[in-house]
Amino acid sequence: MYLGATVCLPKAPNCSQCPWNTDCQAHLFNLQQQIPMREAASPLPHKIIGVAVIWNEQGQILIDKRPAKGLLGGLWEFPGGKLEANETLEDCIRREIQEELAIEIEVGSHLITIEHAYTHFRVTLNVYHCRHVSGEPQPLECDEIRWVTLDEIEQFPFPKANEKIITALKEARTS
Repeated sequence: MYLGATVCLPKAPNCSQCPWNTDCQAHLFNLQQQIPMREAASPLPHKIIGVAVIWNEQGQILIDKRPAKGLLGGLWEFPGGKLEANETLEDCIRREIQEELAIEIEVGSHLITIEHAYTHFRVTLNVYHCRHVSGEPQPLECDEIRWVTLDEIEQFPFPKANEKIITALKEARTS
């Protein structure tokens, strides 16, 4: 292990310092830069997500708590979901909010677009201001929902990508 960590390095092997260089096939055939061979990494799957920052008449924002089991379990988020084929972002957001919360919203102006990578996939979050139009929010695909003010929102743990949304909301408030 010592040789692999100090002498026989994948990108810069120091063959002249290696006590095994006379027996090393890679050194003998001048293949040190090609061995070990690596497979080309396949590109990460990419999901385009429509995200709603839903405001009510009292100036509160609707957030939901992700199910305890699964990716980012137990964290709070702004609701939304994956863009389907032949769907606009606005249609995606309206559909997802109807499916997840059983409410009607009006999709307004674009707030921010965030690129974020996880271990096995990457996402583009397209975040829009939305207005609650009708219906009582129901936690159909989440553990809990809450209306919160922008000042209260930091009391809730959010995934890193959602923290950028909070920052953008605060910056928009002060400008």
